[in-house]
Amino acid sequence: MNNLKQDPKYRNGYKDKARLAAIHNLPCSLSYLKGWKQTTITEAHHLHGGGMGKKSSDLLTMSLAREHHTSGKNAFHKIGRVAFEELHNCTQEDLIEITNKLLEYIK
Repeated sequence: MNNLKQDPKYRNGYKDKARLAAIHNLPCSLSYLKGWKQTTITEAHHLHGGGMGKKSSDLLTMSLAREHHTSGKNAFHKIGRVAFEELHNCTQEDLIEITNKLLEYIK
């Protein structure tokens, strides 16, 4: 067995419809972390920066309010990964970890 080979579930393109549906019912992981009131719906954001221009596995998703994901002045898709992570002083991996904990809490 090759221990360096990534688990297929974490490779690009892995689908988990149940996880994505559950994320839409969570609070925004960034708002949760910062203690902010969420004012827009929650969307699932896939990890960016994995390379090759392919969508990340659905297991590498985080809950983000629409204002933080796509529509706000400082939304991830408007300012990019580096600026977003510097602005909020947290990484996408931090937000995925929070999302995973929130998912465990609602089970």
